[in-house]
Amino acid sequence: MQSDVRVGDADRDAAAFRLRGQSRRGWARLGRRVLLALGVLTAGGVAAVALLAYLLFHGGLLAAFLLVLLVLAAAAIAAAASVAWIARRMWRRGAWLEALPLLAGQPWLSRVVWAARALWTGHALWQLGSRILWRLRASIRPEPRP
Repeated sequence: MQSDVRVGDADRDAAAFRLRGQSRRGWARLGRRVLLALGVLTAGGVAAVALLAYLLFHGGLLAAFLLVLLVLAAAAIAAAASVAWIARRMWRRGAWLEALPLLAGQPWLSRVVWAARALWTGHALWQLGSRILWRLRASIRPEPRP
């Protein structure tokens, strides 16, 4: 029984626990961001309704109409900024590499691009490269003299 347990088992369990903890922290961070966004939207909505009511009673319909136009313009600017931010993130992460074959009418090519990216950035390729370099260095080194 003791021979069945390898030294790497404890390390593997510890790594799995760390990954699970990182996942939980990620979900918690996402939850906090969603709640913060909902809070900001709620506060902005309440402030806009209060200002609109104030302008209707004290400033007239023209002031209320201008406020509505300002709110719509702010929403359009926020939407454009978020689309630009999403496009920038997609560009920097290379997501356009997978979308390009779809636009070119070659959907199978997106899987090839995905596999190439996974192979290029994956840990296995870097391990293979380091092993090859280690063997090359070992073969180049002169043997020690007796």
